[in-house]
Order: sequence, then C-alpha cells, then structure tokens
Amino acid sequence: MEHLLAWALATLAASLYPLLYLSYCRAVGLNRQEVLDFIEKVNRVNTVLSTQETRGKSSMFCRQHASTMFDIKYAWRAYVLPLFLASTVTFFGVLAGFVKAGHSPLPVELVPLFNKLSPAFLAGFAGAFLSGIWELIRRHRRFEFSPDALHRMWHSLLAAPLTATLLSAAFKEEVALIVAFGVGATPWRELSDLVSEQVRGLLRLTGSRPQEEASTLHHLQGMTRELIHSFKEEEITSTEHLAYADPITLLLTSNVKIFQLLDLISQALLHCYLGEKCESLRPFGIRGAIEATELWTRATQGTQEERVKAMEVLNEIAKTLELPVPAIQNLMTVLLKDPHVVFLRGLGGFLRG
Repeated sequence: MEHLLAWALATLAASLYPLLYLSYCRAVGLNRQEVLDFIEKVNRVNTVLSTQETRGKSSMFCRQHASTMFDIKYAWRAYVLPLFLASTVTFFGVLAGFVKAGHSPLPVELVPLFNKLSPAFLAGFAGAFLSGIWELIRRHRRFEFSPDALHRMWHSLLAAPLTATLLSAAFKEEVALIVAFGVGATPWRELSDLVSEQVRGLLRLTGSRPQEEASTLHHLQGMTRELIHSFKEEEITSTEHLAYADPITLLLTSNVKIFQLLDLISQALLHCYLGEKCESLRPFGIRGAIEATELWTRATQGTQEERVKAMEVLNEIAKTLELPVPAIQNLMTVLLKDPHVVFLRGLGGFLRG
C-alpha cells in the first residue's frame, strides 16, 4: 500500500504541469484573438495616418503576421520538451523523497543510488518545487504560462537543490534543512546573483565588472513590481528599451492590456528626454509623450484662445523644469515628429474613437 501511494503521489506531482497546460490552452486562444483584433486596428491606422514613417512602422507590424508569431511562441510543440523535462525531474525527485524516508517503491538495486542524496538536497528540491508551482499558477492566472517558464522550472529543480546543499553546509544541523528549503524556494535568478556577488567579493573581483545603467522602469506611473519582472524577462530593463519596443511582441509575451501598454510606452518616450523630471509635469496634465504633443498641437494649430492658453502652460512648464522656453518648444517639436509618438497618437485615438 505504501508503494502504491508513493507511485501515485509522484505521478500526481509530475502531472501538474500538463494539467496546467491543458487548462491554459483556452486562455491562450482568447489572448491570441485579442492580439489579432489589435493587429486589425493597426491596419486601419495605417490607412488613416499619412506620415511615411508611421506607414512604414504599421506595415512592419502587419508583415510580422502576429498569428505566425503566436504559433511560434505558444504552439503545442514548444511545450513538449519543457513539459517532459519538468515532469520527469519532479517524478524522480518525489520518488527520491520516499526512498530517503524508508518507503522505497523502487527495486532494491536502485535504493543505494537515491540514498546518496543528502537531506539538504531533498529539502532544497521541496522548496524549489513548491515555489515553482506557485509561480506557474500565478503565470497561469496572468496568461503568461510560456514554455520558457517551464524550462526555468525544471532547471530550478536541479540547480536549486545543489546550491542549497552547498550553502546549508555552513550552518548548524538544527537549521541546515530550513536554510536548504529557503534556498530552494528562492527564485534562481536572485539566488545566482547572490552567490555570484559573494564569490566576487571573496575573490576581490568587484572592480572588474563593467558598469551598467540601473533600471529606470520604476519611474513610470503604474509600473508595479510584477510588471517590471514581466518586462525584465523580455530583456526590457529601462525606459529606453520600453519606449522603442515592439508592442505586438509585448502583447504576445505579457499580460499587459493594450491601453495600459500604450500609456507605458508613451511615458517611456517622454522619460527618454526628461528623465525623472517627467514626474513634475503630471500636475499639468502631461504623463507621457502623447499628452505633451497634444499640448504642442494646440499651441501651434489650435484656435487663438487655445494657442494662448497652451503657451501659458508651456511657459509654466519651462519654469518648473528650469529650462528656457525655446528648449521646451524644441523638445515638443522633436516629439511631434518622432514616428513612434505619431504612431501611438494615431493608434490611441483610433482605439478611443
């Protein structure tokens, strides 16, 4: 009976991944339809906007064939290998726990092989499994259950226990298992960075690391920790990356809604020019490049009353930013001619209208 229970629990743990995937298929279909609808709207914008830069950008989006891109990233074939690897590693990891506890369902010849695994290794495996399953469930809920997430899962199930075994050896036996479990539950990226920093400190290699720009995404309004993590997985770690990212790709790989994505890109475009000073413009009703160019359009193309009021606002903005008025006017002109801003304004207006 104990042997049957061991096989059943190991199989159940290994089957969690394909079960999550099967329930995710419907959600993927809904996300796909949303992206395709967005592409249709991009096609319409291409016929409405007249600038050559915008026409080229819209055509680029259309030529990418979002449906093909979606199939490449989320086709069932892309899930076969990570599902197999994650299920296999989990199955044998759970069996190893039963063997170590003295309830081995395996042939006698294989028991010594599993007994070589230390309790710290199994504690690290348990932490990595529970933490990883929670992360996959969260991704399932947010429509981000990608093959890459499953690949990271099986990698963590192998790498985290090994790291936990090494790190827990430095602690007393009474707390070693707790430390091993905590190490296993720590996301692998954070764990590897921590170990790397400690090793570099011991070897005095801190001066050899090249300088890199710190993340600036947190300066954007609405940029939560989860969003920053989601963008980071797409190699977007700064406002410059986001400002000139492909919106179609981001819609395919993240759970960001269309209007929210356009707003974040608009903020990122303005942040590329003004940096942290963007926050001081929010009381003027300017959150991003779209609002800034709309103000400049009223100042140059609106009625006489609109021009006067818009110029008064621009003068106040110049005082707030401590910049000369001509500099502000030049900034607005540059933004107005930026093809990315033109595209965002046209698409945003089309979606709202």
